[in-house]
Amino acid sequence: MPVDVRFHQLHPWALPPQQHQVNRQPSRTKARLLRENFRYTRAERQPEHCAPWVMGQELGWRVLSPADISFTPLDQIELDAVEDPEGAGRAANRTELWQREKSHLAVEKTSWLHLHQFKTARGWENMFLVNGAGTVEWRLGWGIDVPRGYFLLIVPSEQTPTGLEVPTGILSNTATSRMSQENGLSIAVRPTAPVAVRRDQEIARIVLLHADSLQARSVYPDVDAIEDIPEGESARA
Repeated sequence: MPVDVRFHQLHPWALPPQQHQVNRQPSRTKARLLRENFRYTRAERQPEHCAPWVMGQELGWRVLSPADISFTPLDQIELDAVEDPEGAGRAANRTELWQREKSHLAVEKTSWLHLHQFKTARGWENMFLVNGAGTVEWRLGWGIDVPRGYFLLIVPSEQTPTGLEVPTGILSNTATSRMSQENGLSIAVRPTAPVAVRRDQEIARIVLLHADSLQARSVYPDVDAIEDIPEGESARA
C-alpha cells in the first residue's frame, strides 16, 4: 500500500524536494536505430534498460539548493567557553563564537555564513548554523510529514557538487516534526573546497526508511558451518 509523504513550503524561497523520473525513451530509440540499421554496433546495455538502476535512481526525493551560494571550507575549533567566551575566542584566534548546546565553536568570519539570512516572524535568521567538524546545518525552509514507524535517510547524491560533502544521516519522525514546526528540515553539509552552488541545483537525496531496517541483523549460517569443520577436513567430506 502506498505511503503518503507530505511536504510543506514554510518559506516562499524554499524548494521542496522532487521525485526523479528516468526518461527511458532516448536510450530505447538509440538502441532501436542501431539494431535496425547497423551490422555490428549496439546500445542494448544502457543504464536506462536496467530495472535495478532505474529503481535506484527513482527512489526517494532529490533535495535542491534554495539559493546561489559560494561555499568555502570552514575551519572550526570546539571550545568550553561558558565562563569566559571572549577569552576563549581570543585564545583560539577566531573572530566568531557559536554556541551549540554544551559547546562553543570558534570560526573565522565567513561571508556565506551570514549572507543568506531570511525573514521569519521572529526576525532575521541564518540559513546556516555552525555544526562542528567542518560542517554546518543547512536550513532548507520546507517541512515534511514522516509517517509513524518510518525514518528519513539523508544521503549524498550522484549530483552533489564536487567540494561539498553531505554526511549520511538518519532523522526520526520526531526530529523532522520538530524541524517542520520551526524553519524546516536541515541537513549537514561540509565544504571541502571553494564551490559555487546554484538555486535549484541538486545537493542530496532523502529516502523513507522503515523502522525494521534499523533492526536488521547479520546472519552467516554458511560461514559458521565452515568454521565448525575440524582442521584438515573438507567442507564437502
